Amino acid sequence: MDEKDIAALQNAEIDYEDIIDRFEGNESLYLKLAELFLDDPHMPNVRKAFAAGDLATAETEAHALKGVAGNLSLTSVHKLAKSMNDALREGDEATATKLLPELDEAYAKAVGALREVLGR
Repeated sequence: MDEKDIAALQNAEIDYEDIIDRFEGNESLYLKLAELFLDDPHMPNVRKAFAAGDLATAETEAHALKGVAGNLSLTSVHKLAKSMNDALREGDEATATKLLPELDEAYAKAVGALREVLGR
C-alpha cells in the first residue's frame, strides 16, 4: 500500500499500524481478507433485523460484525458494533437503535476506503 492508500484507511478509522502488527507485515493477506469483507453480510443483516424488530438476530449479527471488524482493524466499526452488541445483550433496545445510524455511517466509510484501496 502506498501513502495515499494508508491515508484513505486512516481517514476511515482503519488502523494501519494494527494491520501491520496483526498481519505481520503481510499486506497482501490483509487485502485478500478486505476483499472478502466487501461481500460480508453482517451489516446488511443488522439493518434487516432491526427493520423486522428481530433483536436476537440483530445481537448475533452485531457480534459477528464486531469480530470481523476487529480482525480487519476497522476501529470505529468494531467499537460501535461492540457497543451495539453489549446494549442488545443487556436488553437496551433504545441505545442499540440509537447506535444504528452511527454504525451504518462508520461501516459505509470503511467500505468506501477499502474499495478505494482495492480499486473497486
